[in-house]
Amino acid sequence: MKTKQHSIAPRERILNTAAELFYHQGFRATGINEVISKSGVAKATFYSHFPTKDDLCLAYLKDRNISEFELVCAFVNDQTNPVERFLAVMKSLQPWLEANRLRGCAFLNMVAEVPDPRNRLRREGLQHYESLRTLIFDLAQDLINYNPHTYTNLTAKELADDYLVILGGAIAMAEIYHDIWPVKQGVKLIKRLINTR
Repeated sequence: MKTKQHSIAPRERILNTAAELFYHQGFRATGINEVISKSGVAKATFYSHFPTKDDLCLAYLKDRNISEFELVCAFVNDQTNPVERFLAVMKSLQPWLEANRLRGCAFLNMVAEVPDPRNRLRREGLQHYESLRTLIFDLAQDLINYNPHTYTNLTAKELADDYLVILGGAIAMAEIYHDIWPVKQGVKLIKRLINTR
């Protein structure tokens, strides 16, 4: 295991270690010395890549932003029917949350630790959810265009906003209850939004 870890470039080792620690034990609870020790790099090496803890956390969130958005897009792209593509964003939560031991969303968790909405760590979280909102808006528009007669009373913006609120609530409740039922309920609520059975 040690040999494998040391074959990875120092920056990636630091980021991998920080990602695990920040996500599972929290940003504030994780010290720089713990990251340095567990990643097996020298202090000078650490600071040459990440001058501050916030710089490290921002890099972690940016990486997570990209990887999680790509996972959702892959889940959506596996579907061909516009209704299933629309539902796929919510349905993608179950395997993702189960793989992460129901720890929830790194960006929602960060909000609790960084209360200032102007903070760059919080802004990265906003960017994550704005990307999801745009994706959902596009899927909603595709759904409406697919069958305008059925969905004549719906607007893509309203659907996207409602969907995002349900999605965020499902993630938060799954973490609080440490159970997957809120995600299953979220899928039912999204179906109700578009009146599918």
